Amino acid sequence: MIEELSITNLGVIEKARVTFGPGLNSITGETGAGKTMALTSLLLLMGSKTDSSKVRSGAQNAVVEGTFVVPMNSPAVDIVRNAGGDVDLDGEHAVIYISRHVPVNGRSRAYVGGHVVPLGVLKDLSEYLVTVHGQADQLRLKTLGAQRHALDEFGADEIKHATTAYRQQWDTYIELTNRYREFQEKVSQASTERLALEAFIKRVDAVEPYVGEEDELKSKALLLENFEDVRMGMVNAVGALDHDATGALQQLDTAASELKKISAHDSRLVEMAGILTELSSRASDVSNELSYRLSMFEADPQELDEIYQRRSELRALQRELGMGIAEIVERRQSADERLEQVTNPQAMLDSLAHDVEVAREAVWELGKTLYQLRVKYGEKLSKAISTELSELAMKDATFSVEVNLVDEPHSMGVDTVEFKFSPHRTGALMPLGSTASGGEMSRVMLALEVVIAQGLTRRDHTFIFDEVDAGIGGKTALSIGQRLARLGKNFQVIAVTHLAQVAAYADCHITVHKLLHDSGGTTDVRALDHHERTVELARMLSGHAESEAALAHAAELLTSAHVS
Repeated sequence: MIEELSITNLGVIEKARVTFGPGLNSITGETGAGKTMALTSLLLLMGSKTDSSKVRSGAQNAVVEGTFVVPMNSPAVDIVRNAGGDVDLDGEHAVIYISRHVPVNGRSRAYVGGHVVPLGVLKDLSEYLVTVHGQADQLRLKTLGAQRHALDEFGADEIKHATTAYRQQWDTYIELTNRYREFQEKVSQASTERLALEAFIKRVDAVEPYVGEEDELKSKALLLENFEDVRMGMVNAVGALDHDATGALQQLDTAASELKKISAHDSRLVEMAGILTELSSRASDVSNELSYRLSMFEADPQELDEIYQRRSELRALQRELGMGIAEIVERRQSADERLEQVTNPQAMLDSLAHDVEVAREAVWELGKTLYQLRVKYGEKLSKAISTELSELAMKDATFSVEVNLVDEPHSMGVDTVEFKFSPHRTGALMPLGSTASGGEMSRVMLALEVVIAQGLTRRDHTFIFDEVDAGIGGKTALSIGQRLARLGKNFQVIAVTHLAQVAAYADCHITVHKLLHDSGGTTDVRALDHHERTVELARMLSGHAESEAALAHAAELLTSAHVS
């Protein structure tokens, strides 16, 4: 839930700090006072785009900061930590700090847990922190895509798993289809490619290079080119090690023997004698290896010529093919398989076509499973929304979810989802987007949110409603207030409203009030006490906060709301 919001130099708000509580929080205020900026600040924390026009005139930048409290096991905690931010622990809850800085010039910056993050992180967090509904969302609800999304959300994990399985198979189907089309376009080029592959294979097989061969040849050539120097060096080394009287081996053995004779007088001499003995043994191995190599070491001018010829052959192959030996060897290893494909392109094309057809059948099977689930939950959603609308003073309204199969699969399934609505019991069901008025659409939105929320397990979630009561009043407004309050018993709800009947049901009433002074105007945002709430509700009811009749009506409204 949102615990605290701080706003600096955003729109008409110079500086404001407000604390939200659990349950229903209402935000009210006169037109132009800044209610919209209060909502805009929340949207900024959720990663929405902005521009410098949002910065208060005369200021260099606008800053919005928010404090969110979530359970320790909330996915939001992992998102913050993976982004490099810090999370404060408070018992069984975690506190997440989010801020957004919007300068007059330059790009805005987002911070989570004291760490700069991309806007995408804020958007990822918003999924687990808030759900925002405003008039723009009502417009989106008129689209079939948004209606399908709402139904899938109502279906929760069951539809989510089916959708995931379908999308994975759809991606496989699209990938295979693209491969088939690409290969189909290249069939005409198969003959040319086959000839090129055959020539490549023949040329490489004539040389038979292998990785590392160049280094081996270079090393052998260097040795043969310096044959006499190498031979003399080995002869001298063997002599220095193995000369009868003065050789290093004899000297090491003598030194070790002398130390052993006197080791009884100094224990450290035993260790030294052992080291000399080990050195003598290793030097003897070197001497033997050198002697063996000398016996086998012969100058062979023909071998050196052969090395030169082989190196020249390898260089010619590399120049001709324009690639190194390692790449030549790698290309040769895959050339046979590719040659088989282009030698008989129709067989390959038939194989790819078969794979596409198998993938398409799998798409249809998974799509039909998803379709059946959508039909099942569509019937449940139809009944639930119609019941909610009845409680929202629309007893004669009918809401229906129609799910129909289509001829061709698409990325979201093998069906279409469309919301139908009739405000009258005897009226024909028509597409929601073409038949519902603004006020009716507001109530459908609220009913959807209430119904979908009943299946949520994240009780820390916050729902934000921006003038969901637009276009309604009277008893209908009271019904909306009741539903928002009921939703607030399980979730935190923030409602920007212009109706006293809705605000009266709030557990916390926040007002946005414009203050005028000589240097201009500022906006004050604060929570109201009981008396201040009565005055604000009176203003909302009549436009005159001092009216005795309006004050009495406001007091009665407050009492009635909190008794019910």
